[in-house]
Amino acid sequence: MSATPHRPVLAILGIAIALSSLDSTMVNVALPSIQATFDAPTPLLQWVVDAYAVTFAGTLLLAGSLGDRFGRRRILVIGLTIFMLADIGAMLSTAILPLAIFRAVIGVAAAFILPAALGIIIELFPDPHERAAAIGVWAGVTAIGVAIGPIVGGLLVEYFSWSAVFALGPPIAAVVLVLALRYVPESQDPDQPRLDVLGAVLSSLGLAALIVFVIEVAEFGIKPLTIALATAAVVLLAVFGWWQTRVAKPLLSLELFRVRAFTVSLIIVALVYLTLMGTLFLLPQFLQLVHGMSPLISGLALLPGALAQLIASLLSPRLADRIGVRNTIVAGLAVVLVGFLLFSTVTLQTPYAVVAVCFVLIGTGLGLVLPEATHGAMSLVPHEHSGVGAAVNDAVGDIGGTFGVATLGAVMAATYHANIEAAIEAAGSTAALLPPNALEALRSSLTAATVAAQNLPAEYALAFREIAGHAYVSGLGWALSLGAGVTVVGIAIAWFGFPKNPHKTA
Repeated sequence: MSATPHRPVLAILGIAIALSSLDSTMVNVALPSIQATFDAPTPLLQWVVDAYAVTFAGTLLLAGSLGDRFGRRRILVIGLTIFMLADIGAMLSTAILPLAIFRAVIGVAAAFILPAALGIIIELFPDPHERAAAIGVWAGVTAIGVAIGPIVGGLLVEYFSWSAVFALGPPIAAVVLVLALRYVPESQDPDQPRLDVLGAVLSSLGLAALIVFVIEVAEFGIKPLTIALATAAVVLLAVFGWWQTRVAKPLLSLELFRVRAFTVSLIIVALVYLTLMGTLFLLPQFLQLVHGMSPLISGLALLPGALAQLIASLLSPRLADRIGVRNTIVAGLAVVLVGFLLFSTVTLQTPYAVVAVCFVLIGTGLGLVLPEATHGAMSLVPHEHSGVGAAVNDAVGDIGGTFGVATLGAVMAATYHANIEAAIEAAGSTAALLPPNALEALRSSLTAATVAAQNLPAEYALAFREIAGHAYVSGLGWALSLGAGVTVVGIAIAWFGFPKNPHKTA
């Protein structure tokens, strides 16, 4: 079957995917404006971001199963409707708590949209080569959505207000919804098995607890609350796994994980998102506070990497046909490794051109890896369960990304604080001349130190900023070195885990 008749459908699904990815990153740029508008405490402000991640992860398997059972297009349309209404609610919010609640609802909507869209793509393109190319498009539009989110968000906040970031989604979602109803074919499991309600509840609660644990442990460390969350996540997911082996029609067939290529593919997806989201979390501060870029310009500065990832995502299926899936993934991870190693050597004096080269290397490598790893997993999922398979892929990526933000952020913060304490101790009596609140800001973060430096005498301000900048760049270097280490692990897993056959398999 030729892929040509399905290209308009792929375009419609691509817009839905890009919209979800775009919306998930636009809000980050609006956080300072939201905090100023509502005078919101930082912990509650952070939940404007975190609420999305928790409900997204917690709803994925349920949404994927509903798509297989009741129809993936139907779930896509429901997701777009929820997305549209929740964005309107967020736009009209008059307090921080309702805004966080609407963000949680948007996470549920994204969990309906993304696996349904990927599941439909799998159904539309049964031919392995055409399916791989379509997944390359899926990976590319996801990358573009994530990358241009800060740019679009920066423009909307700069020229309108924070609420404008939620005004963009509803009209686009409405158009996609109409097009989906008109052109996207319905697909579902012909057997229509009974929904595994207990499995859905256990998986939702377990994944949500896991995400909250990762978020909270990165912020507060090992505390009674984080221990309780970790315990709850382990118990709930263990009971979920046990239940899936007992129920006649499980939500997720654990037999899939016995297939080495499936498990290895998901591990690679998790590692890719760990490095991608962890790096994207750290780079805006580096560009804005070290290189002095505005939020809008810093978003534009990330574009070379996003464009490289888009191009590589579109080319990766052809490369895999030539040299094999395993070699393509290993080559892509090797390019990522070079990018991380080069990036870890940056200093305060490193020009943006060198940084842009690092972005391009990392983006190119990720673009080669992600479509092939996703195709490697999805090609082994029975077509009637493609919704759940896509949900597993998305859940693994979400968990990996959350771990990436937590671990790379923690390494950067720990190194920053250690370097600041060493610098203060080395300064001796000179540091004692600084106001206590300035030293407190210096110890807190690069952002706080940059603000505090504006109120210092000129003879101290420059040195103050340089100390903070050197400490941050050192921390960034160590965090990127960790990313390089994770990439090495990924190379080893891909090389020894994937079959040696040189050709793409179905």
